Amino acid sequence: MQPSAPDPRSILTTGQIMMIVAGLGMIASILIAYPLADRFSLGVQIAGHLALPVAAAVFKLGYVVILAAQPT
Repeated sequence: MQPSAPDPRSILTTGQIMMIVAGLGMIASILIAYPLADRFSLGVQIAGHLALPVAAAVFKLGYVVILAAQPT
C-alpha cells in the first residue's frame, strides 16, 4: 500500500501559520531588544536579540513550505 501524498492546502496553511507566528515573534523581539529595552532586564534583552535571527529563519522556512505547496 502506497502512502498518500499530503494535501497541498494543509501544507500551504502550515507555511502561512509559520510565517505569521515568526513575523509576530520578530516584532516582539525587536520591541524587546531595541525601543523598549529599558523596561526589560538584561537577560530578557539578550533573549530578544537571540530570538530575532531564529524568528527570521522560521519565517524563511515558512516561505519555503509555501513554495513547496505550489503546483509544478
